[in-house]
Amino acid sequence: MKPSIQVSPAGVARRETLLWCLLLFALGLLLRVAYLHVLGIASPENDAKEYAALARHLAEGRGFTSDGLTPSTYRPPLFSWLLGGWCYLLHSSSLPTMVAFQALVQTLCSPLTCLLLLQIGQDRRTALTGGLFVAAYPFIVSTVGQLLQEPTQMLAAIGIGVATVAWCREPSTPRAAVCGLLFGLGALAKSPFLAVQPVTLLVWSFGRDFRRQLPFRQIALACAVATAVVLPWTIRNYRVSGGQFIPINSQNQTYPVWLVADDNFYPRYSLSEPLENTFTPQKGVALTYGNKDGVDFLIRTNEELLRMGESGIGIRKGLAIAARSYLVRHPLYLLRITARGAVLLFSPDASAGLSRFLVARIVAMILFHLPLAAGLVIGIVRAGREKNAAFMVLALFAVAYLLVHAPGTGGGGRYSVPVIPILMAVGSYGLWGNRSASSFCMTTSSRVPNSSGQPSRTLSSRFIQGSHLSG
Repeated sequence: MKPSIQVSPAGVARRETLLWCLLLFALGLLLRVAYLHVLGIASPENDAKEYAALARHLAEGRGFTSDGLTPSTYRPPLFSWLLGGWCYLLHSSSLPTMVAFQALVQTLCSPLTCLLLLQIGQDRRTALTGGLFVAAYPFIVSTVGQLLQEPTQMLAAIGIGVATVAWCREPSTPRAAVCGLLFGLGALAKSPFLAVQPVTLLVWSFGRDFRRQLPFRQIALACAVATAVVLPWTIRNYRVSGGQFIPINSQNQTYPVWLVADDNFYPRYSLSEPLENTFTPQKGVALTYGNKDGVDFLIRTNEELLRMGESGIGIRKGLAIAARSYLVRHPLYLLRITARGAVLLFSPDASAGLSRFLVARIVAMILFHLPLAAGLVIGIVRAGREKNAAFMVLALFAVAYLLVHAPGTGGGGRYSVPVIPILMAVGSYGLWGNRSASSFCMTTSSRVPNSSGQPSRTLSSRFIQGSHLSG
């Protein structure tokens, strides 16, 4: 008789985890393929059109350029790099090829969200619910045909979440270096990810209990690695822009102009161009956007710059400086559009096909998005009370990320999509704490010191090592 093979509980848990992750991936991919099959792929517009051009030119070997000739600094690079690399490997820059990349990245975020929730000690049911949300939520699935960078940012955010929890649980030089690498990649995905480094330093300053979980030398290493990741791109931008300091992308320089106009503002670059004398508010499904006083101010400033002989970059710089001064002089206006944006960020990201379903969007906002906002607040309070550095870093990073986007948010919660898994993790921790006693994810444990110096509740250790996500 052959001896029976004994499988350890840890091995069983890893196999179950792998099976559930594969099922989530299959479900998410099936739903996205079905959606694209039924509704088709729309031609890219606005931001998506430029991302498609950048990826196509990268795949053709022309470099990071929108027009195929002039080096571009306007967009962050990571999404276009990955999309261009995908097109190069498949020898195709067609729209279906690019959308296939989006479908895969969106789908991959589903099992990774499940793993993030298991990493923080939630039970299988909670983790699967989070992964299922990302896999099947209609307001996420319906954006799969849009060539936008939010799915890539979500991937970076999940990586930062998993690595930060692992680092704070068992501080070590390698884990700090991995966090730094992910901090840098996140910044190359979009500049608001730069906030995670000062947030980490801020949490370190909160007291001795936080410093035990975030040793200063390791924070310095993480920041150094992140800087090393970003710096070559910053140097490249300096060279191709004629000496401008552009850490990630130059789109941020025009952001104050957008805020003052509360919409797109198209400047004149010569006195011969016709002057726009009419102001037309932009109407959404439930809100109207546009700031007549701000638009009039920008038109006058544009006129003054032209009469002073400015052109091109000089016009854009002058408008940006003037816009910042306008916002300083009108704090109540800035507060109003920030409050409006904060509410919109906790609403669904409506694609063109679903934007007209206002009732469904409001219901989804009440049932799913506003609870995420409440969970964020509760998570911050609990992390502060329990001196939990990992959750404090993730929660304050989410707050900083959302606050940067809030004043310029219109229409829906597109800009909050990347941090939805982080919000789930912080909210579930805030509401339920650590539920790692579940046999699904609890194989061996590692303890994090609390404010009294005693071990707090356990977090799964071997489980994450088995999934190669611990950093």
